[in-house]
Amino acid sequence: MATNPTKTLGQRISQRRQAIGLTQRDLATQMGFNSSEIISQIELGKREVKAWELAKLAEKLYINISDLLAADKPYSHPPVLWRVLPSDQREVKEAKFLKYCEQYSFLETINGTTLRRPFPQKSVNPSTINYNVAARLADEIRGEFGLGDRPATVLEKTLENKYGVKIWYEDMDEGSAAATIGPFGPAILMNRKEAPWRRNYNFAHEVFHLITWETIPAKMMEDNKDAWDNIEKIANYFASCLLLPADSIIIEIEDRVINNEVEDSDLIEIARKFDVSIEALLYRFLNLRIIKRESVNSILSDDRFRALDRATMKGYWCDPPQLPERYVILSFVAYQKGRLSRAKLARLLGVNLPDVSETLQKYGLDDRDIHAKIEVRA
Repeated sequence: MATNPTKTLGQRISQRRQAIGLTQRDLATQMGFNSSEIISQIELGKREVKAWELAKLAEKLYINISDLLAADKPYSHPPVLWRVLPSDQREVKEAKFLKYCEQYSFLETINGTTLRRPFPQKSVNPSTINYNVAARLADEIRGEFGLGDRPATVLEKTLENKYGVKIWYEDMDEGSAAATIGPFGPAILMNRKEAPWRRNYNFAHEVFHLITWETIPAKMMEDNKDAWDNIEKIANYFASCLLLPADSIIIEIEDRVINNEVEDSDLIEIARKFDVSIEALLYRFLNLRIIKRESVNSILSDDRFRALDRATMKGYWCDPPQLPERYVILSFVAYQKGRLSRAKLARLLGVNLPDVSETLQKYGLDDRDIHAKIEVRA
């Protein structure tokens, strides 16, 4: 018996809507329909879906049109490992993040710039992994990635440009980051609201999860809270070891020690130099037995020291762009080469058509006279 394509599409829309936790009323509102009954009729296969509606439905459901129309296979997405699970709309947030990753990968493909360097996977035993293993992994990754003596200053760009990690920023009210690996490769979702030095630490933390993705799966972490808590501590230690190489910071502190003491301002200067928080630096010194816990607690509880630390932060503060710079450049190049329509470019940039030029200019890109001909002599 022949299948009814309208009914099949309706079922796919219903499945996807429920998978990301939207009600029919939610979807109707986002679509601009005056009644949820329209969504109900579509899902029951009793109403045809116009072409513009299909495109908008795919956008609101964070799914490609081809996946929405693929009746022969269920849509499944890779797991997303969160630092802190969202208290609401988790499914929507994950779907949105994964959709961005797919768009990013699409742009790489049509530009022929897909990075072939495989992201390293390290085999570990989640039951026996410890701080010594984490420290060894950090040393390995720092060498493989070529991060040098001050890893935080180059880590994000190395992940993005050398290994093709899809990095996306969102304003989060809770949590700091999330990570996944899918058909598009590895990806990190970062909280835009975090301080730059905190984001550096979060990137290093998520690198641990990405390099152990195959042997410490996200599902296992969600199902076992005790295991999750232990692995998160290991990931934090890995991040400290990665961003603060022992040899490098020991040299920095030794150069500043006078009569077995170091000035508060020197500690802050080292933290800024390595682009980490003062807490991260002090606890790294503690782990290396350079400083005692009593001293760490005393420093961190000193209001004068805290004020001095905050006073130096302004000059180092930087906010990430609304869209990843590489993503925007890939969009622009694809449009420049005629591989994207201007309407598609606008959708990928998340703006209305009249705002495309202004958005591109914020990234130093100019689309005026983009297809102009150059006269040459015969």
